[in-house]
Amino acid sequence: MKTKVAYKLDITEDAKTICDKYWLRIKNNTENSFLYSCKEIGDEFGLTYREVAKIAEDNAYLIILDCQCVNCSTAKFCCNRIEFTSSYLDSWECESCYLKAFHRRQQDSRRDGTEIALQQQLIKENAFINQLMQFRETQLYSVPSLDNINAIDHYLLVAVLTCLGTDNLRSTISLSDNLDTRLSPSYSLDTKILDRLMRKNLLLVNIENSYEYVRANEDCLLQFDLCKMTFDFAYSPDQLQKLIIDSKYDSSKKRLIYNFEYKEWCQDIQLEECVSYLTYCSKNNNLAPIIDAKMASLLNTCLLHYSVSEIYYIIWEGVERASSYCNKLGIDKKRASESVYSNIQKMYENIDSQLIENKKYSRDDTHPKSVLTKTFFDEVHRIEDCGFRHTVDDLLKQLQPHKNISTVYYPRLL
Repeated sequence: MKTKVAYKLDITEDAKTICDKYWLRIKNNTENSFLYSCKEIGDEFGLTYREVAKIAEDNAYLIILDCQCVNCSTAKFCCNRIEFTSSYLDSWECESCYLKAFHRRQQDSRRDGTEIALQQQLIKENAFINQLMQFRETQLYSVPSLDNINAIDHYLLVAVLTCLGTDNLRSTISLSDNLDTRLSPSYSLDTKILDRLMRKNLLLVNIENSYEYVRANEDCLLQFDLCKMTFDFAYSPDQLQKLIIDSKYDSSKKRLIYNFEYKEWCQDIQLEECVSYLTYCSKNNNLAPIIDAKMASLLNTCLLHYSVSEIYYIIWEGVERASSYCNKLGIDKKRASESVYSNIQKMYENIDSQLIENKKYSRDDTHPKSVLTKTFFDEVHRIEDCGFRHTVDDLLKQLQPHKNISTVYYPRLL
């Protein structure tokens, strides 16, 4: 690859030296192509690695001479290393040509409209596209280094890579196009994951493929349809492979477990497992209980003492009783649905008081284990489907010396 460093006007000698070292690369080294890290440059000049990156971006840029726009032959340039490692060198199109082609496509699709309406629409879309491109540019500028990725974000990104990553590890497919194993137990948790990784600049908005799924509200704030959008990964395939491999090491797992958010994420996964199963059982019985904060609070209380497999039984019994209640004279579907909450509460209280025996079931075939469940539970604790069979507190207790949880298999739901 042929490249050249171009300097901005009035650059100082020290800044020029920093820029040269910042962009100096090792020939034919794809894993780590830069000769000096920002930390090494910073140590030499008494700067932080962030200050080094900012000086390099403010005073110079790298021109890739053998990567030119397919339309106008303008050479591609990169303002920082993240842009360089994330570059697509095949069939690259510059921003100016991209906007011209985009507007041309928009015009062709609206030929039947009036000229005034078309002009107004194009003006509005031009402002919107610029806003969207500014959002992505801000993302590119704020991508963290691999060493600075939060442990939770590290494992969430690995789960997204496993579930939604394309074969070349450059981008994702959309949640709506994923026909294989689910990312998480529910779409609400799926979108929470994508939104977090997008806000942390680990997933970059794919403007071309996701334009129609992004809107600007009255306050000019962007709103994203995360179920239909696709994203570009902020790192190169080699860097992503390194993240996947690092996630298997005990040192990375310890960082995850001791992160203050880990327990909360595990509890959210288990809660969504229960909510998903409650929705499924209710629908099968033509019931529609309100699953709001009150119901979530009840299920969370159950999860403090019982595993998801045990709560499956509590939910199944609660819905079955509501279905039988519906068969009584004068009881409609709405009233029967409202009884689901009280049935689950009574089941929990009776089991907790040992008035009835609780049961444990294996996972229902309609609710297979999600990628997130496997990533946060199985691979971390090395116990098959432990997030389904054990409480979060029990799993965390096993980390204490001389305490282990054995793998137990339970009968399936009838």
